[in-house]
Amino acid sequence: MSRSLFTSRNGGVSVAPYESFNLAVHVGDDRNAVQKNREILAKQLGISLSDLYFMNQVHGNDVAEIAELSQPSNVPTVDALFTTVPGKYLVTLIADCIPLLLRSERAVAAVHVGRQGLVCGAFEKSLEVFNKHGIKNSEISAEMGPSICGRCYEVDSTMYEEVTTQIPATAHNTAARSLNIEAGLISKLDAAGISWKSSGLCTLHDPGYFSYRRDGVTGRQAGVISL
Repeated sequence: MSRSLFTSRNGGVSVAPYESFNLAVHVGDDRNAVQKNREILAKQLGISLSDLYFMNQVHGNDVAEIAELSQPSNVPTVDALFTTVPGKYLVTLIADCIPLLLRSERAVAAVHVGRQGLVCGAFEKSLEVFNKHGIKNSEISAEMGPSICGRCYEVDSTMYEEVTTQIPATAHNTAARSLNIEAGLISKLDAAGISWKSSGLCTLHDPGYFSYRRDGVTGRQAGVISL
């Protein structure tokens, strides 16, 4: 049976502006503090730190498959991790984007879905890997953690038109040009016949989560999944 977890910004050792449970090494935080936070995460999960697999996220659609002999020290530059190996804990880091966790009985994936990832097909590319392994869409379910809501993600007119033209469901129902990335992702999940659930929490509204849009320099929380 798969396991999953979404972290908050609370419970770690990092200091301002990364207080306190920042799990990212690329945001300017002290690396020793990040290492300690990752050790805390591993302890919460009851696993070794060597069982946690991270990625260098670049708002793209590449997927890395974590195999039996994959080493956590070899961090791939991708926006999704996939595995069929039990005990490999896949991590996606976010501070407004959607931490998307996909699960089936035979495989799981952790996917980073922001505006760019939604448009370029990070979810679809991840789904292709499941299908390549003989796993049908009907066997997959999805879970979405806290992310910025449609009311909070206002963009310029050019970006708004580009995204909503390609994915109409992202058009938020307000006078402002705001994008609802989760609604766009849900439209894709529904079209693929994948059941889903969402935390319904907004990272910008809730001070218990890191938000890049709210704070600029800040940490990253995580979505974690394993078989």
